Amino acid sequence: MTRWSIRTRLTVWYSMVLLTGLALFGTGIWLVVEHSLKTSLDETLSQQANGVITVLQSAPNEPSEVREELNEYAKATPGGNLMEVRDSHGKQLLSSKAVAMQLNDAAQSNSFGVQLAQSRRYRTLTTVTQVNGEPYRVLVATPLDGTEATLRRIRALFLWTVPAVLLLASLGGYWISRRALAPVDEITLTAKSIGIQNLSQRLNVPATGDELQRLSETWNDMLARLESAVKRLSQFTADASHELRTPVALIRTTAELTLRRERSPDVYREALRQVVLESERTSRLVEDLLLLARADAGLPALSLERLDLSPLVRDVCQQGQVLAEERQLQISTEAPEDPVYVEANDPALRRLLLLLLDNAVKYTPAGGRIILSIGSDAGGTTVAVRDTGIGIADSALPHVFERFYRADESRNRDAGGTGLGLAIAKWIAERHHASLEAESVVGEGSTFRVRFPIT
Repeated sequence: MTRWSIRTRLTVWYSMVLLTGLALFGTGIWLVVEHSLKTSLDETLSQQANGVITVLQSAPNEPSEVREELNEYAKATPGGNLMEVRDSHGKQLLSSKAVAMQLNDAAQSNSFGVQLAQSRRYRTLTTVTQVNGEPYRVLVATPLDGTEATLRRIRALFLWTVPAVLLLASLGGYWISRRALAPVDEITLTAKSIGIQNLSQRLNVPATGDELQRLSETWNDMLARLESAVKRLSQFTADASHELRTPVALIRTTAELTLRRERSPDVYREALRQVVLESERTSRLVEDLLLLARADAGLPALSLERLDLSPLVRDVCQQGQVLAEERQLQISTEAPEDPVYVEANDPALRRLLLLLLDNAVKYTPAGGRIILSIGSDAGGTTVAVRDTGIGIADSALPHVFERFYRADESRNRDAGGTGLGLAIAKWIAERHHASLEAESVVGEGSTFRVRFPIT
């Protein structure tokens, strides 16, 4: 089934509403004019009837004299030939040439009606009056030709003008809707032309301040988000491929070189050790990639509970003690004795702090120091990991939480990292409704702070 376009539907609805309005307006005008004309006729008939009654009241009592007075009044009055007067016995004192009084009419008060005589319609008024104790029935009439002609002209005017006005208004409404929706067609055509290859293209934003401007701005915002997401995805895929290609190549190369000729058991043992190390690193990289992929797909929310930070930070410090001793580093904790509560998930928060601690261990030279501390202020509770390592350049600091990002040559795969640790830590912090911030001075060390909101 073919669906009408929006401009056609708008025009149809506009035309139907306009037609209804014109019909109601025309009907109202018709009723008002008809009522006004009939009221004017009725007032004229009432004045004529009052004139006849005045003549009856001033005429002598003799019937012949009353008849004579009425005939003279009729001759001198416009429309006098449409008057009829009868006495109590039904005898005509004044006769009409067109209309006739209904003898069975027992009206005791003003009674209006319509009579057809000689192919003409007349508006009539029949009334009864008492003169010297004698009842008289009075009939006055006036032709309806002028009134009906006026109503016919009004009806014809409406029958011709309403369709014409409706047609012109519909054409104008269609033209206006077409002009108003032209930017929508432009938006549609532009949106159709945008693909994965040209996500940088944007819609033209009309400076109209209306819904079309907001629609264009919303589309551009969505395209910007899509472009950013696609760029991150492309970069992530390229980085993941690069990171996986290196260990796989090392494993393959080591195995091929070892198998080319007979070697001693020590050489085989060393080759297998290299294969195991690269396999372990590849396994960790794959696990991290899967975790981030599930995070991008929308993992269920972490179950948060009221948790005391002090014992958790001390446990993490003890776990990192082994790593610190291997690198000849000092690690310590600065935590208050009183409980410091936050809403957190224990395993996830432990992993976050261990990731930050592992990062500090990797990039702090021997003899350096790492401190885990807990602090509270008006903005909330903060867990900080400070080190005296090599630091991060100011230009690299905004990118340290990006996946596979390494600030400099010192932060390469020889340090044992995959470039995903801080990205995972950032994600865990966000799942706790917390923020993860980094500060650093090259050659002096770095500080990573997890800031929890006030609970």
